[in-house]
Amino acid sequence: MFHLVDLWRGRLDYPGLKAKVQELAQLWTADTVLIEEAGTALGLIDELQYTVRGLTAVKPERDKVTRMSVASAKMEAGQVFFPERASWLPELEAELFAFPGSKHDDQVDSISQALNVEDPGLIWALLARSN
Repeated sequence: MFHLVDLWRGRLDYPGLKAKVQELAQLWTADTVLIEEAGTALGLIDELQYTVRGLTAVKPERDKVTRMSVASAKMEAGQVFFPERASWLPELEAELFAFPGSKHDDQVDSISQALNVEDPGLIWALLARSN
């Protein structure tokens, strides 16, 4: 089962992003923190690997549509749970339902990568970067 417990979305410079990752990892006492192994995140992974518990670099495989197609099977099987009420839920649902034709797909891509990590007990807080 997979439970999305929180979602934070925003645009930050590198120092702000680093601080936000540390803040959310501590807030949720995260056992695993997934960071996409690309772009500026490479430096983030290097800097935080010894200070954020469970930091895991995720190398994207295939394109976003294919990754979400694989992940959506878990949703269709009833293995993915979102809170019934959350301030961010309507925006997330709109992005999910519009994918792949949506203007923004960062939340969808983050969710697909989290769901494609083989950890069936995953409870996660999503940190998505605004485009």
